[in-house]
Amino acid sequence: MSPAGLDVLERYGVLILPALAVAEQIGIPLPAMPALLTVGALAAHGRISIPLVLAATSVASLAVDFAWYELGRRCGAQMLSKICAVSFAPSSYFRRAQDIFRRHGARGMLAAKVVPGLTTIMPLLSGVFNVARLRFGLYDLGGVLLWAGTWLGLGYFFSDAIVVIAAGALAFGRLLTFIIGTALATYILVKYARRQVSQLTLQTALESGPRLSMDRRAPCARRTDVLTTSTSDRQY
Repeated sequence: MSPAGLDVLERYGVLILPALAVAEQIGIPLPAMPALLTVGALAAHGRISIPLVLAATSVASLAVDFAWYELGRRCGAQMLSKICAVSFAPSSYFRRAQDIFRRHGARGMLAAKVVPGLTTIMPLLSGVFNVARLRFGLYDLGGVLLWAGTWLGLGYFFSDAIVVIAAGALAFGRLLTFIIGTALATYILVKYARRQVSQLTLQTALESGPRLSMDRRAPCARRTDVLTTSTSDRQY
């Protein structure tokens, strides 16, 4: 990271890190991990406060997670179906989240920020299955502290190595940014094109073939019904 970038994180890290955490929670692919490592390294040199950053990140993450939780609680599995339909995340993420929730219930929130693809889905599932708000909040807070605290701590204790890596990355930072930006744009376009082709193919098949009774929802939405049936008597 450039000196200017370090100065920005030093001054506004307490705002940038919560914003990155929120972006991940609403499905925007902006990983917060590099920023957490860098802030940890800055804290090792007394340039920023880890407790302050950790508190701000926790408050922002809890606010967004409770919003997802309330949507799941009020709208039920329909909300999960809508998220599945518009999300760019692979369906395997939804299956993984449902499997973890079926096995561990609200305790799965401890892994929601660490395991890719769970940060949006687990709060929704907790709301769908009416996990108590206090229980959800405690496990969610534990997951946020585990996730952010781990990366901040690694950045703090390995600050010298991170500075060396950042200096080396500066030499080809613009090229790396271009490559990442191009790859991200290509990924989004490909996912969108596949979704459009899939919907067009399904529509053509339905219009040209015999009329059959089909479940046209996304696979993760159909799995939600199965999960709802199999866990209706369990307490989380």
